[in-house]
Amino acid sequence: MLGSEDSPGILPCAVRDIFNGIRKEKDTFEYTIHVSYLEIYNENIHDLFCRDRSQQNDLKFINDPHHGVAVQGLMRQQVKTFEQAMILMHFGEEQRVYKETNIHDHSSRSHTIFRIQIQKKPLNKSGGLKIIYSTLNLVDLAGSERLNEFDTKSDIQGETQYINKSLFTLSLVINKLAESKSSHIPYRDSKLTRILQHALGGNSKTAIICTISPASINFYQTLSTLRFASRASAIKNVPM
Repeated sequence: MLGSEDSPGILPCAVRDIFNGIRKEKDTFEYTIHVSYLEIYNENIHDLFCRDRSQQNDLKFINDPHHGVAVQGLMRQQVKTFEQAMILMHFGEEQRVYKETNIHDHSSRSHTIFRIQIQKKPLNKSGGLKIIYSTLNLVDLAGSERLNEFDTKSDIQGETQYINKSLFTLSLVINKLAESKSSHIPYRDSKLTRILQHALGGNSKTAIICTISPASINFYQTLSTLRFASRASAIKNVPM
């Protein structure tokens, strides 16, 4: 998602494209950009812009009349340049939980959401003031794991169970959304799906990029990942 300086990933490329688009319309529209960065670790929500992680408690949800489900107390930082956004992004990445496991020396132990909120307002008000709001959620999911491949340490096992549970709920939500006749969508069964409720089944467009492995030892995980992606492609939202 983040990549490197020589080979930037999805996060920096997406942010750069946004600012390139804004630059082309600077004489016609005024843009206001806010970013936030959160982590869902062991089903607890943490603000990755918070400098003192030891003082953080699990952040709670609130219903925002303008933006739907929101996280209470989550810091939103205004950025005016691509460089400012990248400084914040790298700072947040340093706060994220990584650990060494038997198969990965730098394994992410949480899901993260880098959220970009955009307000677009015309500079020429003669035709009436029309303000447009838009949100882009860039989500980095921790990979599903099989417990027998990892350390026997209780903290690693506990993290793995939380990761797999939230991914299972996400797949269940996607399956329900793909079924046109389904009436109940279990967004509330996981904090990941709750915060992404309006990005998955609301007035939105959703894309999923899956990482798979050609190794035979990962066959079943690769197969389940491809099935997951196939179901996600069946969701037909009509964003306005």
